[in-house]
Parts: sequence; structure tokens; C-alpha cells
Amino acid sequence: MKKSIMSFAIIGMVFLNIQGYAQESVKTIESQAKNIAVVYTFDKENDKRFDEFAKQDLKEIGFFLNDPHHRVNDAYAQMSGSTALDNIGFSSILDEKTLRPLLNKDPRLGGFSPFNLLNYRKKSDMKTVVAHLTPEAILDILEISDVTIREPFIKSFEPLDNLISQKLGGKKSYIPFQKLPQDTMMNFEIPIGEVDDIDEYLEKFQEKFQTAFQKEGFVIAGFYNIKESFNSEEDVMPAFTAFWSYAICHIPFSMHEFDGENGVPIAAIFAPCSMYLYVEKDNKKIVLGMPTLITWSTTLGISDTKKLEKIHELDIKIPEIIRSLGGVDVPNGNPLKR
Repeated sequence: MKKSIMSFAIIGMVFLNIQGYAQESVKTIESQAKNIAVVYTFDKENDKRFDEFAKQDLKEIGFFLNDPHHRVNDAYAQMSGSTALDNIGFSSILDEKTLRPLLNKDPRLGGFSPFNLLNYRKKSDMKTVVAHLTPEAILDILEISDVTIREPFIKSFEPLDNLISQKLGGKKSYIPFQKLPQDTMMNFEIPIGEVDDIDEYLEKFQEKFQTAFQKEGFVIAGFYNIKESFNSEEDVMPAFTAFWSYAICHIPFSMHEFDGENGVPIAAIFAPCSMYLYVEKDNKKIVLGMPTLITWSTTLGISDTKKLEKIHELDIKIPEIIRSLGGVDVPNGNPLKR
């Protein structure tokens, strides 16, 4: 729980009255992390070099690029007829060598695995921005307090930032952490029951899972089989039958948040949403988890009521979809110790 990470104090109540509904007051707490994101700013366009960096250079330090999405702003322009962004791209990356063993200790790390190495440029100033969440922020959002997880996970980001500075450059800065909502995570369990062939069951479940989200306007923007990595033949997760990470995106939502009037493109450090799903061997349940979207707005201090309304809608819609698949809400905490 959050109180096990540090001595948290309830510091405020944010009351949101948003276009026709009264959202319950959002309790906020302090975070151990000082910064939510590290930012590199460039005075000129470097999109081609950035794409090469994400695809090739990151391999030097063991980070792998998964399902990149370049020039998402073109989709925004096609949908709305205009865009305030000259570019925005999502590059989902992860350090498997560090991550996969740690997932044996706390699977919630899958909530940001992969995480986004964001690049964008607004037409208003034409400055290129490259940014990512800090590891401390990720751990606090996930409520992971175990120092044997925190220390190696935080250390694994050092080569990433060193390589960005070395290969790309840019002016380095940080975005201060605002607050955390009290509910940073949504967590579910889906009972499996008796099945003759678990692999066949999970294959059919994946089809139902993807269809359920697509029917509600979501896009499966990426998929990563963390247990059966294509980067390593070694099974370092023997206790799991399956461990997947889905990148879930809702294009109209992301356009509304990142682009247009009062657009907040830096919020795309959280995009696409990473939802982890796993099954332990000899355990008859699927475990799912992902960060809440109110975490986006609270940690970054987003106050635009129209944007908060959309965030509220998806924080309702996503759990509804999972419940329709048989999901049962469970409290946050290390699910291996539940």
C-alpha cells in the first residue's frame, strides 16, 4: 500500500464539477518522487535521428523498441481536420534483462512495461521534445516499496538517460511531481475454472479481450509477450504460464488530451496505456492491472475540465469492459502476496 512506501499524508481534496456530473472528491497524497518526467528539448527538428536512436542505438544498452507509432498527429489531423502538433510519436521501450526477473517479485511493474519514450513538437514554438517518466514516479504510481525492486529498476534508467545525452543531446530538464491520486491503479482477477487445455483457453480469451475493447472504440496499439520474449530463449519466469502486456489506445481520447485547444502533449508520457495480464502456474485466475487515467491528470496538474471529463469517462469505461469479461475488482498491492 502507499503508506508502506513512505509516510504519506493526505494533503488536499480536489473537487471536480464537470459538465453535468459531480465527480467524487479526489484525495491526493504526496509522492516520494521529486519529478514525474525527464525532458530533453531541442531547438530544431530531429525526427529521423530520434527514430534511428529508438530503433538501433537503444539496443546498445539492452532496451528494446516495441510497436512504435510515428506521427500520430497525422491521425489527429485526419480526424479533426487540423492539428496543433507538428509531430508526436510514441516509442514503447523496455529493458528486459532488468525487468523480467523483477516481475517475479512484483508483477505490477507490467503497468509500465513497456513505457513510452515520447517525442513531440508543437507548431506554436517548433521545439522538439523527448521525454519519459522517471523510474521513481513509475514505482510510486504502482505503489512498489520493496527496495530490492526499486534500486535495480531505478538504476536501469541511468544508461538510458546517459545515452540520450550522448547520442541526441538537448537541454535536459525535469517536470516536478504534483500529487498522486489515492487510487493510482485498477486491478482485477478473472476466475478461469476447470479447463482441459490452458493454452487453448488463453488463446480464446485473448480474442475476446481484444474484441471487447475494440467494440468500445479502443485500439490495441501493441502487444508484448514478456514471458516468451523474442529477445531471449531463456525462461526467467518459470512460475508463470503466461505474462503479456497490452498497449491500449483510444485515438479520440488521446487527440482530445494531447492536441487541439489546451492540448497537453507531455501527458503522452503515459501513452499508450500498458495493461499487464498474467496467469501463474497451477492458479486458476487471470490477473490484470493498469494505472488509472486520473493518475495522468493529478501527477501533471491538468485542470482543464473538458479533459478531466474524458479522463473520468475512460476510468469508468475500462473497468466496465474488464468486468464484462468476468473481471472482479481487487485492491492494489503485490498480487503475488494477495
